[in-house]
Amino acid sequence: MDYNNKQNKLSRRRVLALVTVIVVVFSLYGFRLFQIQIVEGEAYAEIVNRGTSVTMSVSASRGEILDRYLRPMAANRTSFSVLFDYNYFPRGTAEEQRRQQNTIILGLTSILTEAGENWNDTLPITRTQPYAFLENQETKVANLKSFLRLADYSTADQCMAALVETYMLENYTPEEQRTAAGVQYEITLRQFSSSNPFVFSTDISRDTMYKIQENNSLYIGVDVQTSPVREYVSGTIAPHLIGFIGPIDADEYAELQKKGYKLNDTVGKTGIESAMEDALRGTTGTTTIIKDAQGKVIDREETVQPVPGDTVILTLDMELQKAAQNALDEEIQSLRQLPATQGNGKFANNGHDVRSGSVVVLDVKNGGVLACASWPNYDLSTYNADYNDLIADPDKPLFNRALNGTFAIGSTMKPLVAAAALTEGTITPTTTITCTKAYDYYDPFVVYCLGRHGSINVAKALQESCNYFFFEVGRLLKIDKLNQYTRQFGLGQKTGIEVGEAAGVMAGPEYSASLGQQWMPGDTLGAAIGQSDNLFTPIQLASYAMALANDGVRYKTHLVQSVRSYDGKETPVEPEILSTVPLSQTAIDTVRQGMLQVVTNGTASKYYKGASYPLAAKTGTAQISETRSDHGAFIGYAPFENPEIAIAVLIEDGTSAAAGRVSRKVLDAYFSTKSEGLAPTPEGELLP
Repeated sequence: MDYNNKQNKLSRRRVLALVTVIVVVFSLYGFRLFQIQIVEGEAYAEIVNRGTSVTMSVSASRGEILDRYLRPMAANRTSFSVLFDYNYFPRGTAEEQRRQQNTIILGLTSILTEAGENWNDTLPITRTQPYAFLENQETKVANLKSFLRLADYSTADQCMAALVETYMLENYTPEEQRTAAGVQYEITLRQFSSSNPFVFSTDISRDTMYKIQENNSLYIGVDVQTSPVREYVSGTIAPHLIGFIGPIDADEYAELQKKGYKLNDTVGKTGIESAMEDALRGTTGTTTIIKDAQGKVIDREETVQPVPGDTVILTLDMELQKAAQNALDEEIQSLRQLPATQGNGKFANNGHDVRSGSVVVLDVKNGGVLACASWPNYDLSTYNADYNDLIADPDKPLFNRALNGTFAIGSTMKPLVAAAALTEGTITPTTTITCTKAYDYYDPFVVYCLGRHGSINVAKALQESCNYFFFEVGRLLKIDKLNQYTRQFGLGQKTGIEVGEAAGVMAGPEYSASLGQQWMPGDTLGAAIGQSDNLFTPIQLASYAMALANDGVRYKTHLVQSVRSYDGKETPVEPEILSTVPLSQTAIDTVRQGMLQVVTNGTASKYYKGASYPLAAKTGTAQISETRSDHGAFIGYAPFENPEIAIAVLIEDGTSAAAGRVSRKVLDAYFSTKSEGLAPTPEGELLP
């Protein structure tokens, strides 16, 4: 009985406790429900209505590129861009969305065409029938066929047919099909999504912007925004060095996305724009878009502000660069006006068939590039519009001869040979060799000098550019020792410049073996006068001249003088020594004297009559073909006693005389500017 009473009491207590817990829980729930519905109702209603948020990246303003005197070479200006925003695009079935997009695209392209504006379209197929693949677009064509799942041998027509089907363009004219397909394919490539808008067109005019906005009801999801546009202040000055920016290619994206890039971003493609991309790019910001439960955008806010890119200050002097380009253009255009024949119709080796030219000027104290010109030139500001013409131009204006062209350098090689032989004790300053014009040591193999100089020492041989003397010195020195010095002087070696450059070719047993040929002792004769298989770049020539000016010290060449961050902190580029040629003082003094005599009484004297500055120099003629004019080369440094700059000029099929005339114009420009008080800012010193 007692047991039953205890059990009943225990049960009643449990029930009471349970009821108490239930009452407390429901009281708390009721309170919270009251709080949510009444006190915080509006806030939670907003959360419910918002539904989702999307974060979009905001590109930073690109850093500027300035010359050594802080004159802008690449800057930004405010313009207008047309964007497709996925978050605002009309909803519907896939077919409905595709057809609405086509309508929007064709409407916008009509406005832009009428205004003479462009839009983004990298489809590698011609804009008009008969369709063909664009030249030099092999990678893009392969990617297109892969996307369309077509065979490698598929034609441009077959690709267009597949694009028409993919993008539902059957009911349009061929012109409309190509236009819409190009944009739709670009949208696909750029991975258009809620977090990644598509940049349809950049740098449109204010009038075009107004026309689009006037019809904004027709263009759902289209937004016109102010945006920075890259502007090349003088697009014809150093375009090969400055480079350009462009949309990210699919084959670039795999690597660039690791750095936070979106497919819609632009990136430096060539030159300093590419080499200094990390500094110029800046830091991307973010914008958050808030949508309600129905997917309607209800708010947009900038959550992280972008940080502009750094300013890159170059070693280039814009005015000296312009002078070098003008000198090349004037000389080459003049040469091309010369007749091809003389007298009896025999080929005239006068430079009328000149192909190209280049000039490089270096600061001998640090290797900074003061000027680096390549002819033919092009205009960065119209690069996109001119692209097809530039690609088709037989003179290949996009190719940078100064850094990537490789040429035989002729007698400009002789100071190196003389310095090596004097240092090694192969000859002394007083050693004489008798030039009889025909050098027949390896009889019946005979090579010739251009003159009959008689008994001659090394300084006089440099002055007169006597081939016979250097045939004999090269034979005595031998190819291995000659090439040891050639490497140390930087010929056939990359100079270290930030933008792309060629290594060149150094003649010798190793290179001959790579061609399946045997190097013969007599081959050294040609190498000793800058011929044989020797092929060097103009910037290597200038670097070599710099080493001669510096008693053997050769600095790494560079275009960047300093980098200035957005907050004003400036980081200078420190000069770097690449090599020091172990020259004897006798070699240094003797070669300097010989190069001075070249200017005062030798092969360069006619180009430097009346010059206000003394210099050391060497001319060069490289015989390449019996049917074309010789290459003309020139190296030098000035002033003679305390050198400031080194120069190299190479005129392809343009004769030595042309190279000499160009060098005079460039050096005159440098020293006239200096006399006006615009001396170069020493590296390592911060700019104002």
